[in-house]
Amino acid sequence: MQKTLTQKTPPQKTWKRETALLMIFFLLFLAIFDLLSGGGTGALEWASLFALPFIGFAAAAFGLDAATKQGRWGRPHGGPDHLPPEGFAND
Repeated sequence: MQKTLTQKTPPQKTWKRETALLMIFFLLFLAIFDLLSGGGTGALEWASLFALPFIGFAAAAFGLDAATKQGRWGRPHGGPDHLPPEGFAND
């Protein structure tokens, strides 16, 4: 069966949010392991080393997902919402 132009293909899953949750759980595991073992294991240093990139990735994953679902990023290009404002230079 051939696809016509009107049929939409389902979006591919990117696993961004699931990966971000696993990264956050890994940070929590490192911190809890250090707490329960009495400290001095080095796990807390690793958690502090990974904290900024992991949380930054999670913020980007969840933020971009929300932006595409709520804002103009989810709409196809070339629609009426993507016209330049009045008085803008048209080539």
